[in-house]
Amino acid sequence: MTKHIEAFFKTENDAESAKAELQKLSISNQFVEPIPEESRLTGIVPVLNQGTTAGVAGFRDFIKPNKSTSEDDTPPDTGHLTHLLHFDVDKDDYNDALAILKTHDGHMDKDKI
Repeated sequence: MTKHIEAFFKTENDAESAKAELQKLSISNQFVEPIPEESRLTGIVPVLNQGTTAGVAGFRDFIKPNKSTSEDDTPPDTGHLTHLLHFDVDKDDYNDALAILKTHDGHMDKDKI
């Protein structure tokens, strides 16, 4: 049996790195896509907070990123989530998949952890 996972990342590189490392597990239907800016990401927490809400300081930065730019017009690193990784994982590999997502700063819907 498989479980579907959706994990959110700050960069496309973080999402692709997690996807590459997940290849050692029994996963399928994996893909990375950008998150539309108008999306509402309420209830998204770092994977490291599995089952608790402790340590969710700065949570607003992920939902309402600061869109200001620096003097050289380079957007600042606001920490907001820009990419989504979807995949199905074998139930036996679920905890290993969460550990991989954690090492790549993945975030998930708190109700699905």
